[in-house]
Amino acid sequence: MTVYDAIGVGYTRFRRSDPRIASRIHAALGDAATVVNVGAGPGSYEPLDRRVVAIEPSLTMIQQRPPGAWSAVRAIAGDLPFADATFDGAMALLTVHHWPDARRGLA
Repeated sequence: MTVYDAIGVGYTRFRRSDPRIASRIHAALGDAATVVNVGAGPGSYEPLDRRVVAIEPSLTMIQQRPPGAWSAVRAIAGDLPFADATFDGAMALLTVHHWPDARRGLA
């Protein structure tokens, strides 16, 4: 069980995307056509104009992803089930402090 399996119930009722933050994320991703979103939660800031694979260890958070959201894979930051260079870009928002091994996750 992850911490968000316990505290994530009703997460989307309280957390909303901020358009100012969303526009900065979009700009930072540049021309990346494929993006991995590590610690994705319900996908609040995932861009809709490119392919995203969401990484989320909490089933509670995955279940709160809206209909039509990008697919989610249950995994943790330090043990992603993808080969290096699979994605053009990566994002991780409000999540690194929850990772068991931040160095490994960032690597």
